[in-house]
Amino acid sequence: MKRCWCWVLGIAVLFCLYGGARTYACDCVPPRFPSEEFTKSDAVFSGKVVRIYETTRKEPEIGERVSQRAVVFSVDRTWKGINETHVVVYTGFGGGDCGYPFEVGKEYLVYAYDDTDWVTGICSLTKPLSLAQADIEAFGKGKPPTQRMAAEELQEDGWNQFFLYMTVIFVIGFIVFLYVVQTRLQK
Repeated sequence: MKRCWCWVLGIAVLFCLYGGARTYACDCVPPRFPSEEFTKSDAVFSGKVVRIYETTRKEPEIGERVSQRAVVFSVDRTWKGINETHVVVYTGFGGGDCGYPFEVGKEYLVYAYDDTDWVTGICSLTKPLSLAQADIEAFGKGKPPTQRMAAEELQEDGWNQFFLYMTVIFVIGFIVFLYVVQTRLQK
């Protein structure tokens, strides 16, 4: 019985040492004027959020895979950088990772940056379209996108769900293994 608990304790210590994830905090420069943000950003467009899902992507600044929200937009107008009718923009979850709180069904003016994918967050001047009148007046009407891209083509990859299922199966298998070992040691 003591041997079993030693194994459990040893594995718990390993999880504590190697199981922790790094965390990063949001650090923003105060919001700029629309003209300055327009110049600095790689893409500026307006659109409606049609879907949001959780995914992981490699973050170039830190060189690691991080969990983020993928936000699929139906693009209405474009001013810079994007010409597709649908686009995915990545952002954090909020609460310290600079993620923008997008909501499905709402329209936004998005200032996005290209770091191998389109990304945005609370440090940009991204805002609900209803609050973007000054920005739109400064940039003009924009133009409708011309390159058709169906939202269905922008599906999330199944890797995250596969990883989650495999982790759950592994944990359940490990618990069953410990139960069997403990039962045999008691005999």
